[in-house]
Amino acid sequence: MKLWQNWRIEDLTKRGCQWLNDYLITHPQELEELKICQTDKRKELAASSWVIEGEKLAREGKVKEAVGRFKKALKWNPDLNLDPKVRAASLVKAKKLMEEGTKLANEEKIEAAIEKYKRAKELDQVALIPTLQNLDPEVEATYQAVLALLKKGDDLVKEGKVKEAIASYQKAEKIDPTQISASHWNELCRYGSLYQKAANVMFACEKAVSLSPKDGDIIDSRGLARALTGDIEGAIADFQVFVEWTSNKERKAQRQEWIKALQAGENPFTDELLKELK
Repeated sequence: MKLWQNWRIEDLTKRGCQWLNDYLITHPQELEELKICQTDKRKELAASSWVIEGEKLAREGKVKEAVGRFKKALKWNPDLNLDPKVRAASLVKAKKLMEEGTKLANEEKIEAAIEKYKRAKELDQVALIPTLQNLDPEVEATYQAVLALLKKGDDLVKEGKVKEAIASYQKAEKIDPTQISASHWNELCRYGSLYQKAANVMFACEKAVSLSPKDGDIIDSRGLARALTGDIEGAIADFQVFVEWTSNKERKAQRQEWIKALQAGENPFTDELLKELK
């Protein structure tokens, strides 16, 4: 308990507003309602928060709401260098250009995407807090293009369209091989093998293992591809690595059965098993 003596309500109110000062500056809606705490200085500082909120709304395509926030900011601080309609329109356009750029990148039209991203970055610079200042248009365009090609490749190989999937991966690799992770190569390796195209995707298996040589799941996928292409010794070695690596009792037991079958000169990979593994 704290006992207050000889304090007027005005003094207590002033002290309360001071305690809330930073919060009210960053939450201008609260300051707008709490008129008792409004001072010219506090409103001037909070005007920037109106601008930030308006910019967020503009990027969401809410132009009318954004313009309203910008006008409130000007009312609280007339010295702001701000044209509400121009600021809102610029940020809306910047967002649209980013979307157009990504669409073009997904269509592998990288140069056109770069131009869109450049224009978007220029328009975004009018903002109090630019969100695209660290954007590298070329990097973003290649990233989006590779991302789209890898997704397309993953979808294709899971549908059994291995040849088309390989083509999509090769396009992505030509644009920027550093963006293709071990897990992506592993998807191509594993599903390509399950659709009995192991020889075609062996290169992907090797790339996956090279990028992540201690990942048992990835080595297991190569083991499957090796077994299906007649490299029995290599398959046994890979499955043994997986057995020692995994903590999954069911999968461990299954691989041990595969190893026994391969050592006995038998092929455990029936059509039924490959279908089950998918």
